[in-house]
Amino acid sequence: MIKEVICIMCPLGCNLRAEVKGQGITDVEGNKCKKGIEYAKNEIFSPGRILTTTVRTNLGEVRLLPVRSSKEIPKDRLMACMAEISKHQVSGPVRIGGVIISNILGLGVDIVACRSAPYRLPGIVS
Repeated sequence: MIKEVICIMCPLGCNLRAEVKGQGITDVEGNKCKKGIEYAKNEIFSPGRILTTTVRTNLGEVRLLPVRSSKEIPKDRLMACMAEISKHQVSGPVRIGGVIISNILGLGVDIVACRSAPYRLPGIVS
């Protein structure tokens, strides 16, 4: 069976054609660098994505804090991760890169802040 994927490992965006037999790949065509072969294997057998979204806060001006996953999450677990993130609310100061949710769903992936957000009480000017 032939599977086609577009490699995103470098700016070239190669159109890859991978020949799949059983649980392995016998040949990859179309890659202009070595990264394409590994990308094809991962994308066909265990696709994952970096999750980017927002989490609610009670930090005054910053109602939604942008966050992302620290590593790729398996594609079939993305919606479950979104449901878990929607249950959380940030209630204290946060620094960029700070862990908001540790080891989400036991996947070994943290959800981290993409910006800093200081805590300010409404109506108080600092």
